[in-house]
Amino acid sequence: MSVRTIVGFVADFPVEIDGQDPAGKELADFFVQHLVQAGFTVDSPIEREGWAWELHASQDGLKLMTIVGLVDDMEGTPPRQWLITSHCELGFFKRLFGNKALTEKRDQFLNAFCGKLHAIISSDDRFSHIHWYDEKTFDKPGDQPDTAPF
Repeated sequence: MSVRTIVGFVADFPVEIDGQDPAGKELADFFVQHLVQAGFTVDSPIEREGWAWELHASQDGLKLMTIVGLVDDMEGTPPRQWLITSHCELGFFKRLFGNKALTEKRDQFLNAFCGKLHAIISSDDRFSHIHWYDEKTFDKPGDQPDTAPF
């Protein structure tokens, strides 16, 4: 089963503009809180080069990186468009010497993580226009978003 690991949505979360931090800190903290409550090991958000927030989750030696960022081209009043991308790369040597079980373990981790993100987003009235995308086809001709990660 293929999982979509990129989700775009509209949400009315504050955009902190203090000259130093990118937008979305409160949104990133919101996701960390809910993911930790769901049993995931997730670090506090880290500012990512002035444009987004990065979350790191881990499970059984696998590391997942999630980026939470504002992509709304319109400044000013809500609604605001946000984008979350999640990646769980297997390193070169793990891919080279790994086995099918490791790849399946990674896919299960991504499925569980993205499934929980979807549950968090879809159960809160502040979120709307939820669309999940496949990493390989995102923002390319023929891309077909869906309303769920799988």
